[in-house]
Amino acid sequence: MIRSDLAEKLALKMNISKLEADRLILTFCEAIEANLKKDGKVAIQGFGSFVLREYSPRTGKKPVSGEEIEIPARRKPAFRPSKELLKLVNNEREPRSLQSSKEVSQGLSISF
Repeated sequence: MIRSDLAEKLALKMNISKLEADRLILTFCEAIEANLKKDGKVAIQGFGSFVLREYSPRTGKKPVSGEEIEIPARRKPAFRPSKELLKLVNNEREPRSLQSSKEVSQGLSISF
């Protein structure tokens, strides 16, 4: 699934235009990016966490010449699925349905 597919499904589910759905997706992604850079973690209860992984500097080799090079320290974003998501993808539970705003607010919360 690509972003346009996701926007289309969101537009149908929320009864909004595809453009509005795409803006929501972009805003969501921007919020995750900003908070990862700031705090290093974004947790979405019932879905998973986006975290930054720290990698120390190390020595590597160029594949063609065999020359040793220094690889600098870096941070990489990673996604850690929740137990609920793992159960869903392993067919151990049914998908969540968005039936009422009360269920939505209880079942899915975002912390930054």
